[in-house]
Amino acid sequence: MRVLPLLALVAACSSPGMSDDAPGTDGGGSGSGSGSGSATNDGLNPLEVGRTWNYTVTSTYSSCPAGAKTTRVLSEGTTDGRATFEVQGFCGLTGHTAVDGDRVEDYYDWGPTGWMRSLDEPVSDGHAWQTTNGSATFGMTYANVGTMGGYSDCWKVTQQVQYTTYWIYCRSVGLVKYEMIDLAGGTIRAELTGTSF
Repeated sequence: MRVLPLLALVAACSSPGMSDDAPGTDGGGSGSGSGSGSATNDGLNPLEVGRTWNYTVTSTYSSCPAGAKTTRVLSEGTTDGRATFEVQGFCGLTGHTAVDGDRVEDYYDWGPTGWMRSLDEPVSDGHAWQTTNGSATFGMTYANVGTMGGYSDCWKVTQQVQYTTYWIYCRSVGLVKYEMIDLAGGTIRAELTGTSF
């Protein structure tokens, strides 16, 4: 079974490039209204080359070892004709994230290929959208969290699937919490401990 984020970013382990047994979210992305790959500091996930996010990861997945882990933005480039950030996620996998304002899409290049929208606009309580990874279609929903870990303007994205998966992003900070619990009880949790910016 394919388990999907974030996260990004998206989504946990990285942007896409996830294997069947390595669920995750990406390092995400946000900020640029132009989709040019340039970040602004007020996005839900303000990607910029060189930025890092440090996490404490709890995991039962061998493909995503537990411990102190880092998500880092490695470079900018082009994927499937779109400007993207190359992001190495806290599980160690690297993927590609396109950003247009607060809309964030991760490119999956394993199995069926395609774009999965991990964050959408408008960012508002109850806003829902449909997305796919090329092999499944599922819903996503925003809930206003308020504050999380001392950060404000935070939003929980819940993926509407049979297992449990959600991620929380805070504006100008990025991913602050991720949790995935599969149908067999396999778990990946990540909580932000600090950033480089």
